[in-house]
Amino acid sequence: MIFLKRHIPIVIVIFVGFLTLFGHFINSDSVQEFVDNDSTQWFDIIAAFAIFLGALNMLKLQILKVLYRKKNWQYSVLAVFGFFFAVFAGFFFKGANYININELNEENFVLVSKIIHKKLNKSSENVIYQKIINNPDSINIDMVFISKNSAINFMEKDVMIDNKPYSLSSIVNYKIKEHPWGAHISLKGSLFSWMFFNIFTPLSATMFALLAFFVASASYRAFRIRNFEATLLLISGIILMLGRVPAGELIPWWLVLTVMIFGVYAILAPFIKNKKIFSYSIIFTLIFSYITGSVLGWNDLSILKITTLQNWIYSYPTTAGSRALMIGIALGIIGTSFRIIIGKERSFLGE
Repeated sequence: MIFLKRHIPIVIVIFVGFLTLFGHFINSDSVQEFVDNDSTQWFDIIAAFAIFLGALNMLKLQILKVLYRKKNWQYSVLAVFGFFFAVFAGFFFKGANYININELNEENFVLVSKIIHKKLNKSSENVIYQKIINNPDSINIDMVFISKNSAINFMEKDVMIDNKPYSLSSIVNYKIKEHPWGAHISLKGSLFSWMFFNIFTPLSATMFALLAFFVASASYRAFRIRNFEATLLLISGIILMLGRVPAGELIPWWLVLTVMIFGVYAILAPFIKNKKIFSYSIIFTLIFSYITGSVLGWNDLSILKITTLQNWIYSYPTTAGSRALMIGIALGIIGTSFRIIIGKERSFLGE
């Protein structure tokens, strides 16, 4: 039993890992077919099973938390309800009905286009009219209904056109049809999309709004001037934040120069022990820079504009740092992959 649980998975991982990793260097059609197509399909299948097992495990943990009345079990009730609601909306109830109007009479083209325009209140009347002219035998109303009753109410409800009540059901023949399975997930107006846009999206926005407070707290701690790195982070952060808003273009050159001078002296601070000399040096540098800049017309220098500095920081140091991080992540992935392939890393076995 231990052999099946431990050694067989390791052998499979080593074989598939080496074949996938070095398959591109083997001149064989069957190996290339496996690397390009079969291995990708296997990965998708295994990933689907992993997601399914993860969802069941999450559901199990939340249900146990409710049954044993653990701390904050009320939130687990909402999690369980949301899980079953999403499964119901995705797999058992499409909630994606649409109306097909057929056999329109030519004398009703204008009236029907006016009624549909007033009911939908999004497409222009001319667009709807052209759509009817192009295909008078069968047109679909550009709206999705969760239930058939809501579609029937849409057709039977009167609207005022030229001070007279009209309903589509009294003018045209229509059928209520359903969109196919799978398409209902992305159709705006279906039950699943209603859940996504009215429940999931606001909750996600709320979560990220709460994270803003933690980010602000972390930024305050990181921006405290304690060493060279923190000073550099503070100055870069201020320039990037000001350069990203319209007010950044209104900041005068002398204020940008002041920030740069303070940044330079913050770097030199550990090397200047006499505080009096340090303070006088800052004051002298500021006065000299202001006078020189006014005489030489530094207000036209692009280097003293927040937007220019922001673009430079974003284009060069930020890009270099991001690439360095990506290289580090890639090396970490390669190292971990080799450990898994040679059997040294066994966390996927639960060890």
